[in-house]
Amino acid sequence: MIDAGGDKGGDGLRESELPFEEGVGSDRVRSAAMHQLPWYVIVYEGPEHRVAALNREFLSILDGFNPTGMRAVDYLGGSEAQGIIEIFDRAYAGEQAVFHRMRIGVVTPNGHQQEIVLDFEVSPFRDRHGQIVGVLGAGRDVTVAVRREKADAAAALELGRRYRRATDVIAEVQHALLPTRLPVLPAVQVAASYVVGGTEQAAGGDWFDVLPRPDGQVAAVVGDVVGHGVAAAAVMAQLRAVALERLNAGVGPAQTVEALDRFTRVVPAARSATVCVLVLEPGERTVTYCAAGHPPPLVLDGRGGARFLDPSGAPPLSHTVQDAHGNAIVRGVLSSTLGPGELVLLYTDGIVERPGVPATTGTVELSQTAAAAAADDLMPVFTLPSAVDRVTAQTLERLTRATGSVDDITLLAIQPTDVLPDLHVHTQLNRAGIPAVRAQLRGWLGTDRAAEHAVNQLDEILGELLENVVEHAYGDSGASTDGYPRPDGGGAVTVRAHLDELGTITLIIRDEGSWVPRGGHPVPGRGLGLAIAQDFADQVQVDHSPDGTTVTVTFTPWKDSHGSTAQSPRPVPGLFDTYTQHRDEQAIMTVLGPVDAACVPELDAQLALNIVPGVVPLVVDLQQVTVLSSAAIHALRRRLEQAGKAGVAVQVVSSPGTVAHQVLSLVGIDTAAGH
Repeated sequence: MIDAGGDKGGDGLRESELPFEEGVGSDRVRSAAMHQLPWYVIVYEGPEHRVAALNREFLSILDGFNPTGMRAVDYLGGSEAQGIIEIFDRAYAGEQAVFHRMRIGVVTPNGHQQEIVLDFEVSPFRDRHGQIVGVLGAGRDVTVAVRREKADAAAALELGRRYRRATDVIAEVQHALLPTRLPVLPAVQVAASYVVGGTEQAAGGDWFDVLPRPDGQVAAVVGDVVGHGVAAAAVMAQLRAVALERLNAGVGPAQTVEALDRFTRVVPAARSATVCVLVLEPGERTVTYCAAGHPPPLVLDGRGGARFLDPSGAPPLSHTVQDAHGNAIVRGVLSSTLGPGELVLLYTDGIVERPGVPATTGTVELSQTAAAAAADDLMPVFTLPSAVDRVTAQTLERLTRATGSVDDITLLAIQPTDVLPDLHVHTQLNRAGIPAVRAQLRGWLGTDRAAEHAVNQLDEILGELLENVVEHAYGDSGASTDGYPRPDGGGAVTVRAHLDELGTITLIIRDEGSWVPRGGHPVPGRGLGLAIAQDFADQVQVDHSPDGTTVTVTFTPWKDSHGSTAQSPRPVPGLFDTYTQHRDEQAIMTVLGPVDAACVPELDAQLALNIVPGVVPLVVDLQQVTVLSSAAIHALRRRLEQAGKAGVAVQVVSSPGTVAHQVLSLVGIDTAAGH
């Protein structure tokens, strides 16, 4: 801040003595002109930069204080700190400098503080012989303009934020109204991809649903509402609810479309929406469908072939077709049989009517690209194991890569497959063998069929229940002095798993031992296994008998739809591992993979090595943990208590939505979100 204070100096050079160049006009005229200039003008004399002259505009900065005759460093308090004197020194040495939007802090003799912004030029001041005798400064005050620009920029930024918030809300509404989870079925593979259009109002009215039925049939619907924005999303939600109710009631495709037709009488905004409803009979590989103004389904054989099913020719919702006698024609149902390995693709017209692409060309491109994806011939950087995933994800990415999309796009693929056989494992089990049984369950369900997060949850359930079997059914309470379970002990265990037509897994764990209560004093943090399993499962039932204990679990796995904003994090499963790095004055202990009871001694040893009084703070990173057993929780909680007593700062990091985060929340261990 420049302080325009101190004692007033002498008069300095008289105007007649200033080294103006000779020419037309008098010194008085030149002086008067300088005073009237709308810029700041000041003349310094000599190497000490004493003020020789200045105009009224400059005096206004100083509240009228006249520093004539004073050194710049004396009346410009803070000028050295702001680099002002250095600028004058360079100008006195012959260097000219121009500054754009230069900020200077000023303190007047009466204590008034202000910040001004100048467009300022400093140059050598020469006498009539060309010798440098001082420094000339001239500038224009642009403070008001800069403040106005900043205000305008801030207003524009806020307007942009409001616009983004509005469009984000619209998109979020549509995402929330669409299914983020697809069913996992024993004889049908399903996948879906969607993208919100790029129009100014963002989200539109595309929707899709897949509904398994108790008789093994699978109903699917894809629809498209006219328009964009909140209104279209609201209409879409209502149409979706009506369609789901009808399909859940077991009616066929035509009756479902007729119900939607009737609904348009109540909600006129739903008029002209298009829809295709399809029902698949997996065993017979037959599809029946009814389309209202919607493009026909596309069948792909997985070998590069493609064929469109017959179009219905029916108009959009609320538009009726009449016969020659004026009677409304009932919407018809078409059917087809899929060959071995074939799948059927439902889609909305946004995928064929892309910017700059005629609908006829877009239809051909869809057929060719989807056929290549089904045959795994697109050669993307990251391939996908199942044909339905490739068709939905890779087709959408490939066709919109160059053109983008102005309309919403939805792709829904359904493929009948061989029935998933039941899992049956019978083994002599101890704690060391638990990971092998868990691996068999993971392999049975498979992350190509279900979301990896769903598989991780099922993995956690089975691991906890098997540890309970070893400890309680066979008496291996791990009576070691440190409270950790021993790897030996155990007995016969049978594990069965069945996936039914509605997409629900029934998991049965049967032992042949006698339930043994935990002896001695309860160990803090132990006894959580059943509670953790119940938290992840739909239902857990425990039945004791003289011949052993049977635990029956129901669990509904799911598959993520591509494009969903609610997809869960996907830690890498792999094997258990842990390592520590030092970064930013803290130790980061990273834990990976499944942490079951067999891994607890190693986990505990690593925690003990890092929790030492006087060392740097510790971060325990559990973001890549796929299974976190109750035994691991006991070890972690025990070491956290030790760290608290020793004054060592420990922070546990986990990703929201992961198994580890859910377990930690259940047992009350605070965590920070990872990046």
